[in-house]
Amino acid sequence: MPERRRGKRRRGWLTRAVVFGVSVYLTGCATTEKPLGPPTLRPVAQGQAPTSQVVGEAIVASLGGVAVTLRWMDEGAVNQYYARRPGLVAPWPQALWTESPPTLFLVRVRNQTHQEVQFDPAMTMLVAQDGNRDRPIPYEEMYLRLAETEEAAPRLRSLQATLLSRFVVIQPGGQREGFLLFPTIKPEAKHLFLELSSFFVGGREIPGHFAFQVVRQP
Repeated sequence: MPERRRGKRRRGWLTRAVVFGVSVYLTGCATTEKPLGPPTLRPVAQGQAPTSQVVGEAIVASLGGVAVTLRWMDEGAVNQYYARRPGLVAPWPQALWTESPPTLFLVRVRNQTHQEVQFDPAMTMLVAQDGNRDRPIPYEEMYLRLAETEEAAPRLRSLQATLLSRFVVIQPGGQREGFLLFPTIKPEAKHLFLELSSFFVGGREIPGHFAFQVVRQP
């Protein structure tokens, strides 16, 4: 009987040792795995949308005869955009890009038709492959975030001049350009679809759909 008990204790000890060794190995693998870098959004051509095409880093679409160009912008591209415009500064401080980088799309709308174009940026939606949906961050919310930052006044003026947040009306032959601002891209996002809903040409709704692949480098 004592020998049998000793055998059971020995087998129990061996089992616990194996389990502990495996857990240590798995923990080591998890801790040595390199974290993924910041996301890059690459435009994707959509076969079902013949009026849309990828041109360089942008997607160009014709919505009811209206030319719409949409491009995702990283921090470097955003800074260059504002540097080329006298009197404007990049609204978002470096700390914001480091802690919770915003997701920014530059939108250009050129009305080549003889009809009025109406567009509500607040109704735009950024949808991930898992169904997660984000609305744009409104100007009022960003105002509160930036009001206490250093050099808040020029930041807020630039934000007001370039953020698409309120209802837009573009007359025939006119054009409008600005940013759509969304929250930080979630780590699980692999594909993103920007839905340009509430887009009207001559009172007729013509929504736009733009697809992007999310790429993260280790």
